Amino acid sequence: MKKFLYILFVGPVCILSMLSVIYLFSREEPLFFLQNVKVNGMSQLSDREMAGKITPHLTESILKVDVAKVRDAVTSHPFVKEVSVKRVYPFSIVIDVKEKKPSALWVAGDGNIQILDETGEPYRALGKDDVKGLYIINTRERSDAKSVFNEANSWIASGMVKKGQISEVAYQEGSMTIFSLNDGVEIILGREEYRTRLKRALAVLENARKRGLLIKCIDARFEKGAIIQERKG
Repeated sequence: MKKFLYILFVGPVCILSMLSVIYLFSREEPLFFLQNVKVNGMSQLSDREMAGKITPHLTESILKVDVAKVRDAVTSHPFVKEVSVKRVYPFSIVIDVKEKKPSALWVAGDGNIQILDETGEPYRALGKDDVKGLYIINTRERSDAKSVFNEANSWIASGMVKKGQISEVAYQEGSMTIFSLNDGVEIILGREEYRTRLKRALAVLENARKRGLLIKCIDARFEKGAIIQERKG
């Protein structure tokens, strides 16, 4: 019985293997001839840019493709965070791309707008549809933009504010001001103790809303409390 089951299992496998070998050797193209390059994960990179990166490193046979060089070439693109390249026998190369994630907009002192990645580093210019869901960091220096990004992200990560609640963070010579996305409230934090002052300002704002007040500005640069400016009309 066991022998019968063994033959029943092994027989079809052997037949499939033989048919595969016959198919491969009956083809007009050489064995392992590169026919297909599949790229996954692109949303910011264009097909033309990708082709320019990988084409110089492709060969007729997938066995001769230097996957390390292909990976390095794609990784060198400023939009790319990580890359995986693998051979899929018998005819394909598969490239999995992990792009940098647009996380904020940085408006520099000269008015130039760059997109910051998830680490707060600028990596590309503003595109046509890049504003949605991104808050603005308005500061002159690149190092300041990253510091402000990290500070704002710490507020979001801790649950103090939601990302969608921030419209803009302005920073100049150590002084920070936040603008709310929902109702345009301006919160002045000043030069130090940003987190403590923001927490205090949010408490004041919540209290004012419960009282039915429309707030235009909250100045939290005081040891106790804050000064509020109501919105007229």
